Amino acid sequence: MNENGGYVLQVREIVKEFPGVRALDGVRFDLARGEVHALVGENGAGKSTLIKILAGVYAKDEGEILFEGKPAVITSPTDSLRLGIKVVFQELALIPNMTVAENVFLESFPLKKNKAIDWVRMNERTTDILLSIGLPISPRSKVGGLTVSQQQMVEIARALSHEAKVVVMDEPTSALSPNEIKFLFNVMNKLKKLGIGIVYVTHKLEEVFEISDRVTVLRDGRLISTKPVGETGTDEVVRDMVGRSITTLFPRTHPGSRTHAAANAPVLQVENLSTEKKLRDVSLSVHAGEVVGVFGLLGAGRSELAKAIFGLDRINRGRILIEGRELRSGSPSHSVKMGIGLLTENRKEEGLVLQMSVSQNITLTSIRELATLGLINRKMETERSREFVERFSIKTPSLRQKVMFLSGGNQQKVLLARWLMKSLRLIILDEPTRGIDVGAKAEIHKLIDELAKEGLAVLVMTSEMPELLGVSDRILVMSKGSVTGEFPREQTTQEDILAAAIL
Repeated sequence: MNENGGYVLQVREIVKEFPGVRALDGVRFDLARGEVHALVGENGAGKSTLIKILAGVYAKDEGEILFEGKPAVITSPTDSLRLGIKVVFQELALIPNMTVAENVFLESFPLKKNKAIDWVRMNERTTDILLSIGLPISPRSKVGGLTVSQQQMVEIARALSHEAKVVVMDEPTSALSPNEIKFLFNVMNKLKKLGIGIVYVTHKLEEVFEISDRVTVLRDGRLISTKPVGETGTDEVVRDMVGRSITTLFPRTHPGSRTHAAANAPVLQVENLSTEKKLRDVSLSVHAGEVVGVFGLLGAGRSELAKAIFGLDRINRGRILIEGRELRSGSPSHSVKMGIGLLTENRKEEGLVLQMSVSQNITLTSIRELATLGLINRKMETERSREFVERFSIKTPSLRQKVMFLSGGNQQKVLLARWLMKSLRLIILDEPTRGIDVGAKAEIHKLIDELAKEGLAVLVMTSEMPELLGVSDRILVMSKGSVTGEFPREQTTQEDILAAAIL
């Protein structure tokens, strides 16, 4: 391939600085027509900064961008879209109360000669675009009523309406079911056949090798490598990402087998549990030193089960026992007193207090233990917080740093530290590694292993199959609010699990 001929997009020696931080340091990146080029790296590597420059959200400080071989000036989202670059961010930029067609043509409604909006033409054109990517939904449907997967397709349809030549996808599968991911990949292959280049930003390395043609690794704002996926492997990509070899993503040092754990009474027993929010006759148990993984497709009831056990959702029927003592329905405070901790799926909205410091977030559930006559002992708060920051290797410039400025993996470790300041019997982890990079995932998996080794009962809700098979001693599968399968880890396959998940 010559220097310009086969490339639709070229980035040359891009530099971007923020106060005190060089987010991009001489980065090079190129994209061929009809290519899926994966862009990977740990949180803070520079991926988001690079795609925001391409989107016109940030202006580059140095370097050059070539589009179809010609120098391009991108100073605003309008410039980016006019060139033919469409960025589909993880937080979709759609207007829920508007129709699909209105969103697809949001920037440029087709007009009649009298300058009135040509609604008929707009709806017909939207239908044609949607059918070209295999999505037969009405152009008159309100976007707010669509699934996340369908909304992503609307964003892609918007790109096609502008005759985009480059589509950038930012973590597009983070909230999708396996079937929806398969549909997305089919659409991406259709875009490739149209000659559209795709920049694919993801933390999921298995997807990189399934859908991408090349993979570029950034680390600390610098280009580390660009390789065809057929000439590299997961271990090599991980090493490039983190600067070291990760011997295993799923360390397993605790005994935690079902045979070993079954010799003791269970820490958690759930008996015929039903709630208004989804659950129907759910029964399960978790023993000390055991990691039980719970898998299910979108809407299966994993998160509802976690919230019911913790007391956030009321129970209609059945009961929950902790070491033989019954939990009070709908009472999180009672659950905490009984030794249960919960890491929610949405850490930013349901877990962290983003404007508070690292130290304050860690000690949030232990304020009473740190107070005397109603006054918090700040020295003790600092000492205990520092203890857990060191134990969990939380990367923060200080204990006073606002937690909102930490990476996703470090935020998750702050939440773990918060609960482990308590005397726990059971920890429930709902999607513990969603949205965090491979290095942080390995650290979270190591912590899970250590917690089980120390005798804690661990319940992990996850939609990631490698994680499920990697961390669990025993696997439960849910579908439509019920448990539809139970498997020892050593005696199951992905096919077995998926078959139970679609019952």
